[in-house]
Amino acid sequence: MKFATVAKMAIAAILVVVVALIAAGKSLDSNAYKAFLSERIKASTGLDLGFSGPIKLKLGLAPQLSFTGLSLSNPHTPKAPPLLFVDRIEARVALMPLIFRQLQLEQMVLIRPTLRLEQIPASGKAADGEPVKPLDLGQPPAKIAITRLALGEVRVEDAVVLWRATPKAPESRLLVGKARVQPDLLVGGPMSIQAEGNWDGSDFDLAGIVGSPHVLMAGSKPYPVQIKGAIDGAVVVIKGNIAEPLAVKGIDIAISAQGDELAELVKRLNLPAAESPLPAIGPYKLSARLTDTGGTLGLAEIDAVLGKRDAVLLNLKGTIRALAPLSGVDLAVLAEAEGLSGVSRLLALDLPGAGPLKLSARLTEAESGWRLAGIKSTLGHSDFAGELALATYPRPRLFGRLASQTLVPGDFSLPQTRSATDPTRAQPQRPSIAVADGRVLGLTPLGFEAINAFDLDLSLAATRLQLGPLALGDATGEIHMGGAKLVVQAFTARLGDGKLQGQGRIDLSGRSPSLALKLGGTGLDLGHLGIEGLSGHAEFSLDAHSQGANPRALAGSLDGAFTAGLSDAALATSDPDSLAHRLLRALDPQGEASPGLASRCTQVRLAAKGGLISADRGLTSETAQGTIAGAGTIDLRTEAIELAFTGRNGAWTRIKGMLGAPVLVNDGTPPRLTTPPSGCGAPPARRR
Repeated sequence: MKFATVAKMAIAAILVVVVALIAAGKSLDSNAYKAFLSERIKASTGLDLGFSGPIKLKLGLAPQLSFTGLSLSNPHTPKAPPLLFVDRIEARVALMPLIFRQLQLEQMVLIRPTLRLEQIPASGKAADGEPVKPLDLGQPPAKIAITRLALGEVRVEDAVVLWRATPKAPESRLLVGKARVQPDLLVGGPMSIQAEGNWDGSDFDLAGIVGSPHVLMAGSKPYPVQIKGAIDGAVVVIKGNIAEPLAVKGIDIAISAQGDELAELVKRLNLPAAESPLPAIGPYKLSARLTDTGGTLGLAEIDAVLGKRDAVLLNLKGTIRALAPLSGVDLAVLAEAEGLSGVSRLLALDLPGAGPLKLSARLTEAESGWRLAGIKSTLGHSDFAGELALATYPRPRLFGRLASQTLVPGDFSLPQTRSATDPTRAQPQRPSIAVADGRVLGLTPLGFEAINAFDLDLSLAATRLQLGPLALGDATGEIHMGGAKLVVQAFTARLGDGKLQGQGRIDLSGRSPSLALKLGGTGLDLGHLGIEGLSGHAEFSLDAHSQGANPRALAGSLDGAFTAGLSDAALATSDPDSLAHRLLRALDPQGEASPGLASRCTQVRLAAKGGLISADRGLTSETAQGTIAGAGTIDLRTEAIELAFTGRNGAWTRIKGMLGAPVLVNDGTPPRLTTPPSGCGAPPARRR
């Protein structure tokens, strides 16, 4: 066959194709095709499909179908903005099917679409309340081309997604600069997706694989989802299936996430469980399974590590039955922290400072709050076991019971008050040169404001209660805090074979803080006081109260009484310059030097009024050398001491000076002190 003949045949074929394409293009009735698409979309979703411009078919070797101003609206909310509006859609049409007047869409580009998520009908229902039906574009009316979807790629450019977490919440905005969806197979295969954009000012990107639109619309098979996304240092991976995707039922998805700040992730996701903003927790790494068992969205197989040790490090394992509203929480908790400052920030409470924390417990829900059961913990040098609950409404309230093998209150310190830490608060003027007045009682506020931070009802029991050098055994008590009061009641403890009991109160409801303390002891072993060289037995009774916010004010307003009786008491000391040694030598100049003090009995009777402690014939001690008697005053308002003592053969001396620096003097006339005929006299009455 000659070349000219072949060329003529090729030109003829091309002309036939061109004529067929022109005929196919002219046969596209824009208005009829729009009406056809609108009718089929309505039958499938119940939504109204609209166009603000014509549908055009551009011919060529790669024919292109374009739509202008496409919108999807709910007919039951005519005044609401459309659920979806697309400024322009461009679809590439297969050449050969077009010759036979079939629109086979191979590629689609959505330009500047806007999607409003809150307008989407709930639970996979169509706008008319009927179930969503598969989109059927087959068997069109006469003179309308058959439309077939054989999409090899769908691209999105400059998309906007809008939604509100609640009707009154501000509108959230997700900008998608570029997105691409590409099926592995033309029909029925999974689709790979890629997207990048900006979410509330932060760039993000995601990639993954999801099921095909045919599986989604048919709803007869589980819809697979596998997506990985990253934003602001957070990486989230979801992988699983949705049994009924259109009805959003049968969810079984594994979730893993890690990032720099969990509070930011929760805020971005607008989780229903986070009705109030979470405090800054720190870095996190978590995994869980999201399910809707029983029709409620919840989390199972939770394994999370949150925070860091210099604040608080949490390890959580367990389940949350429902996320909205939050319920069915059952989590095993492991916590570690260098102190309680991080816990204070998390709970928004002014907790006392303390040393390193280690805790294991089970976290569950309680009325208006949370419960920690099965507590095993160490805090500083103390250990605790028991149960605690935190009620957050109407105000924070912590209650429960704790038992301790060793409890060291000295490890805990009250938080600083705002006036002591806030440089914007006016500070009192202080002299540029410190005044050395010899006082030991300071003016630093004691931080009583922490009593108003939260309410507390706590039962405590400690096998060993360490108060400085004093070690008490089998201590129990009840602590109550609320109404601007801190009350310790039903306190009991052992000191050797003896027993302590009492109660105390701090009251901030008045113009000035007030303190009250009642404490008594019987059969006490002085060897357990923690003072080196001290031995003997004692009984005492204390009933005192005062007012003030610092040690000096409290001491200067002290009222009350103190009585004590000591038997067979001894204080061994090798320091010849100690005040006790010098006092003994002054009262027994002819006696032999003794390595300490020893008395058969000692009685102390003190009374305080307005910060002035009076010991009028209230000091009596019977030693082997004779009876020592003492009297005088200690003025806590000025910390001045004025005590006089008489001893053997009329010897006498005085203790004067300041509370922190007492001195022995022999000035003035000898004091006239008398002692009971029986030496110490009757012992003080025991507390009942």
